[in-house]
Amino acid sequence: MRLRSTVHRIISINLELATNQEAIYQSDIRTSRSSRTTGAESQTANLTARQSYLELNRNPNEVTKIGKHAINIGDRNGKVFSGILSGYSQRCKAGTWCYEIGGMKLSSADGDWMYFFSLDYPFWHEVDSQGEVIDSFRIEMFRIKYTEHDVPLGMNNIPAKRLSSSTLSSLESGGFTSGSDCNTSLSAYTLNSSCKPIYYNAHEQEYFGLRMQWETPVWGVYADIISNQGNRNYFQYDDRHNMDKRKISGGAAELEISWKKPGEEYMLVGMMAQGDEQLDDSSRNGTNYLRGLESFYEISPGTYRGTKFYFNGGSPDLNSGTGLGHSINNTQMGGFRYRYDIPETTAVYRFGLYELKRIKPVLDSNGTKSSMIGIEWDNTFTLKMAGHANVDLDFNAFQPARAFSYHDQTVPTGRKDMIFHFAGRLTYSF
Repeated sequence: MRLRSTVHRIISINLELATNQEAIYQSDIRTSRSSRTTGAESQTANLTARQSYLELNRNPNEVTKIGKHAINIGDRNGKVFSGILSGYSQRCKAGTWCYEIGGMKLSSADGDWMYFFSLDYPFWHEVDSQGEVIDSFRIEMFRIKYTEHDVPLGMNNIPAKRLSSSTLSSLESGGFTSGSDCNTSLSAYTLNSSCKPIYYNAHEQEYFGLRMQWETPVWGVYADIISNQGNRNYFQYDDRHNMDKRKISGGAAELEISWKKPGEEYMLVGMMAQGDEQLDDSSRNGTNYLRGLESFYEISPGTYRGTKFYFNGGSPDLNSGTGLGHSINNTQMGGFRYRYDIPETTAVYRFGLYELKRIKPVLDSNGTKSSMIGIEWDNTFTLKMAGHANVDLDFNAFQPARAFSYHDQTVPTGRKDMIFHFAGRLTYSF
């Protein structure tokens, strides 16, 4: 639920509420009445402030936000950053130019900040009396700098989720090993020879790139190219005084070409992000990460929405997040999309067919190097009901190959059984 209160003609206070609840099946009629806080048939649900910010609109061409709010920066397709953070952002149109600038806090550490700036210029932009594009070509340049401390290093050098203090305390008291192996709770993390997780500080990390978009009533072309450069300072999680500094640099790019006619749209799409070949490091000496990396990594993996199942791990958009949420690192994607407006209805059908591969091979559970991830087939029906509700129904299929894994932090098993994915979303506005 989103609430907006206008306190002045140019100032408003915005609050977006969301629930965080237990799974719907977690009810227990045998729980004693004195120990439960809800009815036996219900689950605990917490009400949280998803967004909470002050918005200033000094003129129709300017939007300034201060507080916790959503941003989508860089390529604006999720290959750099798309999420909700606390900070300041401003988007403004000055003549023919449009800029966006801001600074956001990444974590509780004092030095963990992200700064961004972009400049958008329309070389030409013709529209008709209804505001429909006749011919438009625009270019946007952007630059993003960020610093982050104590980032857990996951498998394949991809950032992992932060270990909680309770988990670390349990490991420190019970041991990081289990018999002759490392503790299974650390299977998603890069470990040293003592089975202790490796962390890193992202230092002087920088993204810069270019977006180009040309649009007519029939044809459309979108392209972007992004470069990522900086340093990673690696250390054992509890020993920040001994760091190994390594450079990281990589690039990513995307291209979309579309052709439209009344009620239909056809599109070819391609995306690639650089990566490094995965090396065998069974002795956990750091072979994979103690080297200069020529790889591209998102700030927060999982926000790219190029496909419904393999990517699409979540973004500020409320109708996202039903996919596996893989990083784009070391991945190339090629595919075809189709949109059909079903006549005499408000329904829209969207189709997508994609091939996904690793640019550099990865090791599977048998120690064999593989590159092919799989083929994905997406189907989405969008229905508008009663003018206020939108319903999205997804039916997707994925044919995995040897380089497929359910998660970036798990080793590919080489499974080849077809995977089916169903999802439904209801968005209601009033």
